[in-house]
Amino acid sequence: MAQVPEQIASLLIPMIGRPLLIPNVAVAEIVSWDQPQKQEDTPDWMLGTVDWRGVALPVISLELMNNSEIEDAAQGSRLAVINGVGECKVPFYAISVQGLPRLVRVFPEELGGEEPSEDPAYDTLVMVSGERAVIPDLANVERQLNQLI
Repeated sequence: MAQVPEQIASLLIPMIGRPLLIPNVAVAEIVSWDQPQKQEDTPDWMLGTVDWRGVALPVISLELMNNSEIEDAAQGSRLAVINGVGECKVPFYAISVQGLPRLVRVFPEELGGEEPSEDPAYDTLVMVSGERAVIPDLANVERQLNQLI
């Protein structure tokens, strides 16, 4: 049986609605917003690409992946560069976020109110240290992204 860590260093990242709770090892860097170059024939949630360290980085909106009706979701204030994992065809991609993340240490016993999310980009709705947050479903997000690459 896998050992459960005592704590997980995570980032609480402002989003439209609930903030995103994500382990900080999943995030390569937080960078300033750069308007993505939109490609034709892509879903609304695929905002386009930006140049990051000489790489064309796909930029996605988790909010638009969940609900294409959300206004202002195509414009963020920052980009969270995510390390592609598992079956992801790209080593990095970016998520549009609404502000600077805050480092939080998550202790398993602190998590509460866990309930599965109905949204495709989100895995679980949680309470962490008394604050509402959402854990993304990066495996599903990356499967969706792979279909476009």
